[in-house]
Amino acid sequence: MEAIETKAMKGIKTYLERKGFEVVEEGWVHGNDTVDFIARDEEDLVFVTCLVKQNDGEGFPKEALDRDSLERLAAAYLAEHLNHEDCQVRFDAVSMLVLSDDRAFLRHHRNVLSEY
Repeated sequence: MEAIETKAMKGIKTYLERKGFEVVEEGWVHGNDTVDFIARDEEDLVFVTCLVKQNDGEGFPKEALDRDSLERLAAAYLAEHLNHEDCQVRFDAVSMLVLSDDRAFLRHHRNVLSEY
């Protein structure tokens, strides 16, 4: 699965860039908290969590995100990197259902924590 996961993450990064996102960090870690991508989307700073799953007939991976973890991570990142700049912060989730080596479905859920 690791090779598929690596390929999937490259595909998700390419998708984000094609949508106009500027990826500024990959795999950013603070303590026990981690996020797959941190990106700029116009004026927004976006923390992107990626969920990848092989097709098993059950559909997309569940988007069970840890709000506290993501908010801690965002606060730490802002404290370290953007203490002089105002920006909107958003949390997105990108789910990928891998069908084969060269085919996948992708779902991008913007502002995913707005439902929690």
